[in-house]
Amino acid sequence: MERVPLKILEKAQDSIIILRLKDGTEYKGRLKEIDSYMNMIIEDATEFMDGAAVAKYSEIFIRGNNLLFIKPDASEIF
Repeated sequence: MERVPLKILEKAQDSIIILRLKDGTEYKGRLKEIDSYMNMIIEDATEFMDGAAVAKYSEIFIRGNNLLFIKPDASEIF
């Protein structure tokens, strides 16, 4: 099993992921692109605050330095 975080995320492209930002906001959507700084583009994203969906976006850009955690292959969660 791959243990390099960036390699895991590269393999997760085009799959559903969940990510949490340092401010507690969570997003669930399809990982479209990721770079070496873990900046990413998420398609069909839903924004969650305190577990409740608050907004939907067709495409968003997340800066890697704002990330708290990423859950690859999260299609069965929420």
